[in-house]
Amino acid sequence: MQHPGQQSISFKRNLNKKQLAKQVDWFSTLATNNLHFKKAVLKKDELTLILLDISASTLGRTSLSEALGTIKQLAQALYINRKDISIMTFGNDKVEMLIKPQRTPKNIEARLNLVKAGGGTPLKKALQQASLFIEKQLYHYESCKLYLFTDGRSTDSLDSINLNCEAIIIDTEKNNINLGFAKKLARDLNANYLDLSSLAS
Repeated sequence: MQHPGQQSISFKRNLNKKQLAKQVDWFSTLATNNLHFKKAVLKKDELTLILLDISASTLGRTSLSEALGTIKQLAQALYINRKDISIMTFGNDKVEMLIKPQRTPKNIEARLNLVKAGGGTPLKKALQQASLFIEKQLYHYESCKLYLFTDGRSTDSLDSINLNCEAIIIDTEKNNINLGFAKKLARDLNANYLDLSSLAS
């Protein structure tokens, strides 16, 4: 009589390359003496994650209101195309989940109206939490796309940040002379860059 451990080794040796690419359900295999594979998990198409800077610097020159208006337009397009959305905010020295991953609702204005801006900009903390969130969501979605609305005003070091998704930085800077913080952030994160003014006009 073979020891269970020896039997599992023989199973592995008898698998072809295609079978090896699958995940073996070892518990069921050893319990029934027959080879079992875990059922494939059907993933959804794509999740759009919106990360919104609501720190005090976004209050001036209507940058936050324009950002919220653009998010509403984006959400409307996602709703029409039956896509999923999630929204996180960062400001007041904290990161909060405003909308958990779900099919984009027809109207998100009521939820966006709950946003209260102020305080500092926990940019690094926000990106770290977003990175962990995206990693977790990739078990449920084929891909994630991140839209980060921010003026980029932060002294945080972002050397260790890896978003593992397509990222678009939406620059909410509204000074007469753009200081270029969001552009630098886009370079640091290897992300695409867009100016909010070009989207809100």
